[in-house]
Amino acid sequence: MNTGIFCRGVMLGAISEEKTYDGKARTNFSLGVQTTSRNEFGVEENKTHKYKIGSDRNDAQTLNYFNSLKGKLVEVTFETRSGTLENGNKWSGQYVTGAVECKPEGKV
Repeated sequence: MNTGIFCRGVMLGAISEEKTYDGKARTNFSLGVQTTSRNEFGVEENKTHKYKIGSDRNDAQTLNYFNSLKGKLVEVTFETRSGTLENGNKWSGQYVTGAVECKPEGKV
């Protein structure tokens, strides 16, 4: 289900993480986006958001595209996925559906 949610911020890039679960090795890919906002004291705070890249989007071409946007202002769209594992545990996560560079207004 595509929820149409997006995050605007500076692209930090795509990373891979090796994980082992139940004796099986797996590579997970994530995308980092840094956002800036002002707190109640007027001080700017940076936050890093980490979104999962699903197995349907982790081909080399897509990962290279995400990394080519590193340091640029982007809008990242994502969807929330959830389900139940074989052992009955429930899971959910936010998975990237795309990213596009934001151009300043008046620039093409």
